[in-house]
Amino acid sequence: MPTVALDDTDRKILDLLQRDARMTNAAIAAEVGLTAPSVFERVRKLEQRGVIGGYTVRVDPAALGKTMTAFIRLTAATDEKYGPGIEAVSDDPDVLELYNVAGEDCFILKTRVGDPGDLHALLNRIRSRLTVTRSVTMIALAAIKEDGALNVLGAPAEAKPETTTRKQRNGK
Repeated sequence: MPTVALDDTDRKILDLLQRDARMTNAAIAAEVGLTAPSVFERVRKLEQRGVIGGYTVRVDPAALGKTMTAFIRLTAATDEKYGPGIEAVSDDPDVLELYNVAGEDCFILKTRVGDPGDLHALLNRIRSRLTVTRSVTMIALAAIKEDGALNVLGAPAEAKPETTTRKQRNGK
């Protein structure tokens, strides 16, 4: 997706929604100095342009018994299992994130599982789907920051268009 031009108000709206996606248009309007209908229109346009890709709920993994976070670095052979294997790994419900990376490894994935046995089962599923030539598993001891919100306020603001008079537009 190409970069989308956003003004400071759009960025403030995005920042507020990242902190609380259930925030009402009226509450956002009070924060950014617009009317609720204006905020509604801006949010609708941000959704249509793909800037807002959806709304979600953060579930506490511990409440579901998923207390172990692990990162797995994988190197895989580019054989007949490669394409379908990557798709199968990305579809695995225990794989939260999967990145194709440059460097020593081919992929890095993030998982949350209940215990070492669940992690072992995931590794076995991965190995059955891909020809893994190397894997390194790192178990997180503690999450220092796991917010996930983008810095939308610190990003460069849209350049202001030059204003022209009617005479300039008509070539006079």
